[in-house]
Amino acid sequence: MAESVLARLDAGAEPRQRRRPGWKSAAGLIAIGAMAAAVVVAVFAPYGPREVAAAPTPEAAIRDARVAYTRSATRCYRVTIDARGREVFPLLAQEAERTLCTRGDRFVVEPGFGGKGAWGSDGAGRVWVAPTLDGAAAFTEVELPQGLRNVVKIHELEPDTLLDEVLASFEMDWSEPPTASTQTYSVEATRRGEVSPLQLASARLVIDKITKTVRSLELKRRGLANGYATLTFALTGAVERDDAAFTPEGHIRRGAPVYGRSKPLLRHRLLRQHLGDTLLGG
Repeated sequence: MAESVLARLDAGAEPRQRRRPGWKSAAGLIAIGAMAAAVVVAVFAPYGPREVAAAPTPEAAIRDARVAYTRSATRCYRVTIDARGREVFPLLAQEAERTLCTRGDRFVVEPGFGGKGAWGSDGAGRVWVAPTLDGAAAFTEVELPQGLRNVVKIHELEPDTLLDEVLASFEMDWSEPPTASTQTYSVEATRRGEVSPLQLASARLVIDKITKTVRSLELKRRGLANGYATLTFALTGAVERDDAAFTPEGHIRRGAPVYGRSKPLLRHRLLRQHLGDTLLGG
């Protein structure tokens, strides 16, 4: 366009004759100016309207994820624990990676302790362990062995409760500054004040910009002493799990027993036979 304008100017030029500028030449200058302006606009203006959305604050990104979360949806995560965490929690020493599926306050972990079976919580206050197809053990909250209680504490993943805790008690910043080219927000959250045993000390959350789904969580918890365990939860593909998957009955043969409070000796024998004394000894 610029070359076309210049060519038209050269074709109409009369270099050997000077003319007094009049209204015709003034109009010509105006026309030339308008044409030049059109060139500038055409070259530098964006193609079509463009909306530039400001990035939210880390707090707003967490709040949006909290609003988008629904307790009725099942989400499955690949879970890993660092080497220090396996020292802090001996029950997890033989488990480098496993899958946790959660729906509201229910969850199931596969494989289970020692790489056997499964374990989880049915959401009705019952924690269960199914190390074999031939039977399972179930505990109410008040009778949980201490070792199992601690592992439940660091495994239970209720994203709405966790996000509420982060919003109320943590300082937040971007782990990585958000850019237009990235599909996620990455937020680093650190607890204010002293961290109690088994309490969450820090969290790194990766949140999808469009769906607001929490894609991954890196949770650092304090152990019973001074050690810290870091568990990473990475969202897997969509998985449909029926209600039975969150119960011991869904992981044993039909008709196999689930030993509960009324049969403590049989429960103890089942767990000791398949898992040793680590679980029951705390």
